[in-house]
Amino acid sequence: MANRHAAPHRKQKSKRKERPLLGTALVLCFCTLAFVFAGFLWQEALRTSTQVPERQTGSDDDFCPQVGDPPYRVAIDAGHGGSDPGARGVVEEKDVTAATASALLQWLEQDSNYIPLQTRESFDATATPAERAAAARAQAPQLLLSVHANSAANGSTAAGFECYPSVPGRTWHAESFYFARLLASGMQAAGASLRGRGGVRYIYYLENDQKQLVESTHTEVRAERSFTLLEDVDCPAVLAEQCFVTSAEDVERFGSEEGCRKVARIYYEAVCAYFGTQPLPE
Repeated sequence: MANRHAAPHRKQKSKRKERPLLGTALVLCFCTLAFVFAGFLWQEALRTSTQVPERQTGSDDDFCPQVGDPPYRVAIDAGHGGSDPGARGVVEEKDVTAATASALLQWLEQDSNYIPLQTRESFDATATPAERAAAARAQAPQLLLSVHANSAANGSTAAGFECYPSVPGRTWHAESFYFARLLASGMQAAGASLRGRGGVRYIYYLENDQKQLVESTHTEVRAERSFTLLEDVDCPAVLAEQCFVTSAEDVERFGSEEGCRKVARIYYEAVCAYFGTQPLPE
């Protein structure tokens, strides 16, 4: 009888020994898997933090241009001028653009972070858009702003700010769109109404030389050309319409002598925001 009970007793003892060994093996296996997974996460984090970011679209709120180090070369183009008065209304467009561009150039000249460039020798000189674009391109700017004013038909109450960046599909579209939004944001903060979707739109020239305006939500790539100053310079570029010369209220706020100085400061601060520099105090 004693012998019959001895064998089962030994087997039960063996099972009790196997259970701790199995538990230890499971713990070791779990720790190994956790270590491997942690290593994978660390390598993935390192790869993500060091990879070069892909070029982003202009509609991406997280986009930030790669600008390098100062000083930055910024071209300022005063629309029309000379024998070309531009739009006419309460004032002539060429007078608004010259006053604004002149004040903006003064800010840039005082700021050691910038090298201001012009698209012609004098605001009184007559130069076509193609000639002004060629003059800008020859100076290798890193950013171009073409200063303009708008107009509307007699009896229209149109007013407000709008600007046109390089269109989708162009090399510098994302950077241009980013700068355009800075300009529009600054004008809105100063009390200007924004036309269209947030004050940023696109212009295309059709086969009959008619201009087609589309909102910035239309991001499809098109073959038609936009403004020459946007197409023929090798840098981010925006054409800005700061006010309507046919609106007395608009001109008083953003097209008068004081208004042009105000807009010039807004444009200067937008340039600083684009390049990430601190604006000079007013």
